Amino acid sequence: MKIYPLVVLLCSVATGCMSNPRIDDLSGAERAKAANMPVHNDNPYPTAKVIKTVTGLSCNRNGNQQQDVSQSEALEGIKIQAAMVNADAVVNNLCQKNSDTDWTNNCWASVKCIGDAVKLN
Repeated sequence: MKIYPLVVLLCSVATGCMSNPRIDDLSGAERAKAANMPVHNDNPYPTAKVIKTVTGLSCNRNGNQQQDVSQSEALEGIKIQAAMVNADAVVNNLCQKNSDTDWTNNCWASVKCIGDAVKLN
């Protein structure tokens, strides 16, 4: 039995090897909503209802390549997730760049963003 397939299987089962949702899975309305989703570092909508915490990831899974991770790719992930739950905006957003190995997500380098998907009143 080869080790590599076992590692991939364990990673998939144990951690889910996080990645951004595929846009192929979105309806036209969800794609439009994601493309125009406002993302705020603060919360300009204090009365909005938090639907779900959303995360986005930009990940370099090949240690032999240049670390080409970006905050914009991670932000796209949170916009897509927010659109999938029919949110109107993402608030309290924060992004972090990890230039060391991120074993949780199977990344040699990564940028992860997290925020709250909200529904406006």
